[in-house]
Amino acid sequence: MCYISADLMADHKRRHCRYQRQQIHELQLAQRQLKRQFNELKYQRLGERVRSIEIEQHRIADANFNLSRQIASLDKLHSSMLELLEDVEDVQNKVDKNMPELRHEISKLEFSNAQLLSEQNIVREEGKNVARSVQALAVSISTLQEERDSVRRMQSSVSELRMKMDRLQSMLDDVQRALIYKHRGSIDKRDNKKYHNNRTVSAQNAETLVAKLENVEQEFESIIKKLPRDCSEVSHSSQPNDDGLFLIAPNGQPHHPMLAHCSDDGWTSIQRRYDGSADFNRSWEDYANGFGSPAGEFWIGNEQLHLLTLNNCTRLRVLMQDIYDNVWLAEYNQFYISSRLDGYRLHIDGYSGNASDALDYQQGMQFSAIDVDRDISQTHCAANYEGGWWFSHCQHANLNGRYNLGLTWFDAARNEWIAVKSSQMMIKRQPSAMCNYIAAHTSATTTTLPLSTTTWPSSSAIAVETISTSTEIPVLTIVSNNIPSQKSSRSEKDNNSLHTQQV
Repeated sequence: MCYISADLMADHKRRHCRYQRQQIHELQLAQRQLKRQFNELKYQRLGERVRSIEIEQHRIADANFNLSRQIASLDKLHSSMLELLEDVEDVQNKVDKNMPELRHEISKLEFSNAQLLSEQNIVREEGKNVARSVQALAVSISTLQEERDSVRRMQSSVSELRMKMDRLQSMLDDVQRALIYKHRGSIDKRDNKKYHNNRTVSAQNAETLVAKLENVEQEFESIIKKLPRDCSEVSHSSQPNDDGLFLIAPNGQPHHPMLAHCSDDGWTSIQRRYDGSADFNRSWEDYANGFGSPAGEFWIGNEQLHLLTLNNCTRLRVLMQDIYDNVWLAEYNQFYISSRLDGYRLHIDGYSGNASDALDYQQGMQFSAIDVDRDISQTHCAANYEGGWWFSHCQHANLNGRYNLGLTWFDAARNEWIAVKSSQMMIKRQPSAMCNYIAAHTSATTTTLPLSTTTWPSSSAIAVETISTSTEIPVLTIVSNNIPSQKSSRSEKDNNSLHTQQV
């Protein structure tokens, strides 16, 4: 039993050892196969890495080649940039050298542009003025057309009167021949009877002719009386800015109506300058009668100024624009021009505005022109400045001189001359309440006092009344010889210094 068990155990061990050896052999075979597979994988990965490394080397070589090319290009670009920088520096130097000239040219262009813009604005404004003037002329023409029929009737009446005058003249010739025959003693009784009959008819015709002539004159005077005395009596339309040309008949001039430029608020233009188209270097008589066109540059005339300001109750407004397009205003509550016998002497007072009281230097002066020197200077101011004005020791204000040289106004606040590019002088009658106040105030004072010693109230201090055509305005009489020139004590030396400053 024991021997059988030992044999079984030995046999079992042998089988077990054989199985283990077989398992070990299989494991060794599997290990070899794994080693072969490992070696194959190892060699395969190394080849792939080598190939990838070779590809990367080729890529790096290409990148190095491209980089070298780019570096060469950058070198060329750097050299080009250096050359360009040198050229830019040269250009900058040239620009720096030419910059003052360029700035000067730019300033010239800007000045020319400003002048063109101002001229364009002036042209536009003139276009608007012309349009308004055309509208006003249309209204005036419609009024004149209504009057034309009556004028035609007058003309037909005058033609008839002329025919009757011719017949009357023939009758008078017959009468003269009859008288000659009578003196010769060759007229019989029948002829005497015919002569007396003809003389009676001629007398009747003459009386009829005189009556018709008087009727024509009355109709003409009635037409003139219907015209406004100045622009304050002009009936404007309801449209705003209704400026234009109107017929007026100033006081003291009933048989000679005139064409005047009127504003919509009743101002009458007496002077205008804006382009130098009108010649203002004229004689004293031309300034007395007036010249130019109210629709353009003009001077209304000193005689007309005297008639328009005859009641001593007129305001003056002076509008100016300098070469820098600044607007300046000078307004006077009192403005009066004396008669022709007194030399159209200037009287002003009551200044307000921003242009300074430059006309006060010409206070009380007579009007001077190129052929009549009535200033108190040692020189001929009107000839020097080529225009008529109320010169004293020449001027502090002159809007009638040579256009591109002599239009000036002295601004005492800045102690500088205003270079005037355009100007407009306008007048307007004071309200009736102001006129009555002035008349009452003047009657309480002596007429020998200078006009500037009287203090006048502002127009807002008195109630304004409506001025009708039938309103009686009191006439304020001032003896012009008793109004001295308040600047007569100024020396010629001071005026010469001011004249030098203006130049």
